Amino acid sequence: MSRGFALLSAVFFLALAPWFGGPAFAAPGTVDPGAESQPAPDSVIEVPEPAPEPSATTPDWKGVRRDTAYFLGYQFAAIAVLYTMPTSVTNWDRSGDHLDKWWDNVRNPTWDEDDFYINYILHPYWGATYYIRGRERGLSRWQSFGYSALLSTLYEYGAEALFERPSYQDLIVTPLLGSLLGEFVFTPIRNNIRSKPGPLDGWDKFALVLTDPLGAANDLTNRIFGVETHVSLTPFRGLSGSRPTSGPLAAALYAGGGAAGARPDRLRPRSPTWGLQLDVRW
Repeated sequence: MSRGFALLSAVFFLALAPWFGGPAFAAPGTVDPGAESQPAPDSVIEVPEPAPEPSATTPDWKGVRRDTAYFLGYQFAAIAVLYTMPTSVTNWDRSGDHLDKWWDNVRNPTWDEDDFYINYILHPYWGATYYIRGRERGLSRWQSFGYSALLSTLYEYGAEALFERPSYQDLIVTPLLGSLLGEFVFTPIRNNIRSKPGPLDGWDKFALVLTDPLGAANDLTNRIFGVETHVSLTPFRGLSGSRPTSGPLAAALYAGGGAAGARPDRLRPRSPTWGLQLDVRW
């Protein structure tokens, strides 16, 4: 991984530090281990039935394919941004034909000489986020490990290979340590946050984004390109001045005792009119 991409990655990793003592790690219910509950005299102790085995989750392969396509688009967008930065920051060789250089690079992977924090801190972090993306799509542990290795390989042999050779450390450390970090650190954090009663606070939402930045970016991309757009067409009965007396628009118009206008019974025309209301949400 280049130093240029590491600069962007460091923002995500360093922001994780506050969670290691914050509410995201607090157990939902703390029980004093020294205080054992004693049954009341003549009370009947009920033995709870064993919980049913959780049903197997079917992987969302359509979502996995879409996440992978988005990831490929993100890396080329990141490359475009990093390409504008000075070579002293990115450490990329921009001379010569990039396609010829890419072909030469992908055939000659090497052991890189990047700093320790890049290879053994930032790489596991991103490998963990790849792993979490797979788990969020219903993949098993081994499938998510493979997905983390896939995304790491796509980056090493994809856009980054236009400027430098793939790194053995990146191909090994990213999915291996990243999957361990994702399963035993990120997953408990996310499960603990989601098990909290009531709405989540800003810190918890931020922690969810930091442990799955690809999921947050993909959700934003879906909204921008209309993947999650909802469109409805509802008929309504109209008023004079084009004010409806029924339907969702009327409910919003007269909410709060007619604050948006007069009461509907005073505005109802002698001859009712009808129309269609288009509602688009994204």
